[in-house]
Amino acid sequence: MTGSSSLISKDVRVTLAPSRPRNRIWEIDFLRGACIILMVLDHLTMFLGMYFGPAWFGADMAGDGGAAFCRWCEAFHTSPERAVAHAVVIFIFFSISGISCTFSRSNVRRGIVLAVIAILYTGVTYAVESLFDVGGIRVTFGVLHFYAACILIWAVIDLLSRDNTVVKVAVSAAIIVVTLCLYYLYTPPADTPVFFAPLFGNGPSGEALFFRQESFSPGDFFPLIPYAAFFFAGTALAPFLYPRRYSLLPFLEGKWHKPVSFVGKYAIFFYLLHIVVLAAVLMLVNYLFVSPGDWVLI
Repeated sequence: MTGSSSLISKDVRVTLAPSRPRNRIWEIDFLRGACIILMVLDHLTMFLGMYFGPAWFGADMAGDGGAAFCRWCEAFHTSPERAVAHAVVIFIFFSISGISCTFSRSNVRRGIVLAVIAILYTGVTYAVESLFDVGGIRVTFGVLHFYAACILIWAVIDLLSRDNTVVKVAVSAAIIVVTLCLYYLYTPPADTPVFFAPLFGNGPSGEALFFRQESFSPGDFFPLIPYAAFFFAGTALAPFLYPRRYSLLPFLEGKWHKPVSFVGKYAIFFYLLHIVVLAAVLMLVNYLFVSPGDWVLI
């Protein structure tokens, strides 16, 4: 009997097709980048309306031109319109972060790395506040801490669900319901230990429930309740929006979105550096042109 090897011609050539490159979903980077840019602009209005404006034009910011713009920044930063826009932007940012996590197979590593960065960020803000005697910048549980916690929670869900999409969606929906019920229907006792602040945060009225935010995390504060509902809205919607992990809007793909998408792709670096850059630029303007020799904040 002829061996099976004789059935294969020596002239046969086997060509392995290259693996298909993994494409990023452009609209997710674009939306994340747009949120980061809006956050930077929001913080710029805060600096001009609450710090540099009063220092440049007096407490009432009297005058024309620059003073009027600083007054507008102050009014905008405390306006109902800004509060609504802030909630919408935060929802978009956290929900697309949840969607992104469903694409990743390394959420444990990502969550741990981000948690370490968040802890270091906390240490830096504490040190700066102490060394330069500048209040209101300390971050105990901010965006990075919140995001790290949600990623690690999702990593556990992903591990226990064994890639069962129905279970993942059901658990995400349950977290959303429980989070919103606790937010609107439960009030922690006044003697609740402050270390529960990252869990419960503030109530629907915006008032602190059992602690003062300005004494806990004045610079940035995003507790799991209610914001976890935003993140897990993304993990719940991802299987329906991106079942094959392809862009929903491929016909809009182009160079036009690249600058904003670049910001979204490297969002963490823009988040970590934007406050320092904004403050440094405005302080330099003051030092050189407004009040030579005076940095304003130091």
